[in-house]
Amino acid sequence: MRKLSLFTWLFFLTLPFARTAQAAPNLEEKPAELNTQTPSGKFIGTLDIRPSDLFKDTDSFRMENSVSFGYRFPSQVKLIYQQEVWSNLTSSPTLPGGPQGSIFARDGFFSFVSDQFWKSEDSAWFTTYEGRAYLPTFAARRDAGMITAIRNYFTLGTKLTPWATLTFTETPIAHVFADNAFKGKANPLFENRFQGKATFNLTSQLTLGLPLIWQSTKMRESVGASKSGIWDNLVWINPEVFYALDSNYTLGLAYYDLSGLTKNDLSDLQIMEGLRDGVVQFIFKASL
Repeated sequence: MRKLSLFTWLFFLTLPFARTAQAAPNLEEKPAELNTQTPSGKFIGTLDIRPSDLFKDTDSFRMENSVSFGYRFPSQVKLIYQQEVWSNLTSSPTLPGGPQGSIFARDGFFSFVSDQFWKSEDSAWFTTYEGRAYLPTFAARRDAGMITAIRNYFTLGTKLTPWATLTFTETPIAHVFADNAFKGKANPLFENRFQGKATFNLTSQLTLGLPLIWQSTKMRESVGASKSGIWDNLVWINPEVFYALDSNYTLGLAYYDLSGLTKNDLSDLQIMEGLRDGVVQFIFKASL
């Protein structure tokens, strides 16, 4: 009788662990929970494929792809290099970078990421940091005199509910150019980005992200150049929905607007005009 009772207790004690093992993987947008065990380092990589269509111009179609590879250290710090590779599938003049059918490099950067280097005792608040150093891999920026751009992403987040997270990201950016202007247009000097983002884990596999971004860029001084010395503003959105097929493959849909929801001097709103001038994307992600 004692043996039967002992096996009964062992059976019920193992049920929570069985349920945990069967749980679906979380998406990368959901903040990771603290792990009491020290993880081992590993190589990481992602292939991100995005067929994209310009919402305002039905003749404009392109691929906005990227590939990244790097290493996650046991401390959960990541060192990554990411390269964007785009391809114009139509010859629309609204798609700069190359003629129809061309494949060309866009932005490439090294990234240093520290996931949740601080977390409150009740796990309600957390912070993350990412530093990026950009290379002049995009010919259009390189021709304009770009040497590098340094970005620092400081994020503060809070879990409103088990399925809703709110984050705020402050990103100062230093633009380093050899020339103050190129082809009559001033080059950027300094930029500040502020993002507020609500993330909803609708199911264990389905995640919706709703970011609102405000970019404010100080342009360099150059006599006769357009936008010389001004602060140029862009307020835009980039909603994304992701469905995790498993721990390695993810499907998604995204949209981002190009013109902004306000005038560049913030003097007036242009919400409907801004929303009509955007890009719709289908997303396929494969990761190590």
